[in-house]
Amino acid sequence: MNLEPPVTPERTQSRLASRLLVETQLTSLVRAIAIVRKLAGGSFVFDRGIFFLAILRASGDVLADWPNAPRSQADNGGISINALSQSLHRPFETVRRHVNALIDAGLCARTSNGVVIPIALRDDPDVAALLVHLHDSLVWLADEFHAFDMPLPRTATVDHPYRADITLAASIDLALGAFDNVGLFVSDWLELAIVGAVLVASVRRITLDSELARRYSETATFVPIDQRDPVSAAAIARALTIPYSTVRRQILATVAAGKLVERGRGVLLSDDLLAGPGAAIMGATATMRTAALFGRLVPGGFPFNDPKSAYVAGRPALVDFS
Repeated sequence: MNLEPPVTPERTQSRLASRLLVETQLTSLVRAIAIVRKLAGGSFVFDRGIFFLAILRASGDVLADWPNAPRSQADNGGISINALSQSLHRPFETVRRHVNALIDAGLCARTSNGVVIPIALRDDPDVAALLVHLHDSLVWLADEFHAFDMPLPRTATVDHPYRADITLAASIDLALGAFDNVGLFVSDWLELAIVGAVLVASVRRITLDSELARRYSETATFVPIDQRDPVSAAAIARALTIPYSTVRRQILATVAAGKLVERGRGVLLSDDLLAGPGAAIMGATATMRTAALFGRLVPGGFPFNDPKSAYVAGRPALVDFS
C-alpha cells in the first residue's frame, strides 16, 4: 500500500499580515487627522483629515520627486468633489462641506481640474513631517514583513536612486484602502476607526512580540480572548481625537451588533467576528493587498533585502493608547 507523505500546511501568516496592515493604516490616518486639526483648527475633524489625505494623493505635483524640491510651483492635478464622493462613498454635500472648510483654512485650493493641496504646503513643517511619517509607515510595514520572514519581492537592480515618492504615494493608497471595508464588515467610517483601534490596541503586545506574533499568525490561530487587552472608550477617544461621548455611543451600538464585547472597563473584538468568515476574507485580502502594494515599489528600487535602509526619519511612532 502506498502512503502519501503528510502535507505540510502552507503558512500564509495572513492574520499577522492583517494586524500589521491595520496598524500601518491606523498610524497614517491618525497622524493625518492630527496635522489637519493643528493647521485648520476646530474639533472633531476625523472625516476632514481623511478628505485631506485623499486630496493629497490626487495632488500629483506635491508628491512628485519627493523629498526633492518640487518640479514646478504650479498647483496641477486635483480631484473633483464628485469623484471624492464616489471614491470614498460619502454623500456629495458632506464632502463639499468638508472640502470648503479645508479651502477656507488654506489647506486646499480649487483649480480647473478640481481640488488640490497647494504645492507650497510642502514647505510647511507639519505637512513635511506628515509626508515623512506616511513614507516611513510603509517602510515599517515592509520592515516587519522582513523580520517575520513573510513574502516580499526581490530587490530590483535599477539605474536610478531609490524613488521615495513611489513609496509615499503607495502609503497614502494603503491608508485610504482601509475604507474599502466599509459596508463589508463595518457600517461607516466611525465604526471602522473604532473597530480598527480595538483590534490594534488589544493585541499590540502580541503583534510586537516575535514569538507570540508567530504563534497567532494564521487565520485559524486568532488570539484567545483571555490573552487580549481590553481597550477603554477613553483610550480610543484620546488616540483618535474623537469626543468621548461619540466613541462611547458608537461602542454601545457596535456591542449591540455583536462585533465588540465588553470586558472589565474596556472592549474587545468578539470571537464571532474574529473567527467568522469575514476574518478569513479580510486576512486573504490583506495578504493580496500588501503583495500588490509592495510590487508597486519594485521599479522604484525599494530595498526589500534591507527595508531599514529606506527610512527617512526612522521607525514611526505607533498610535498611543495609554
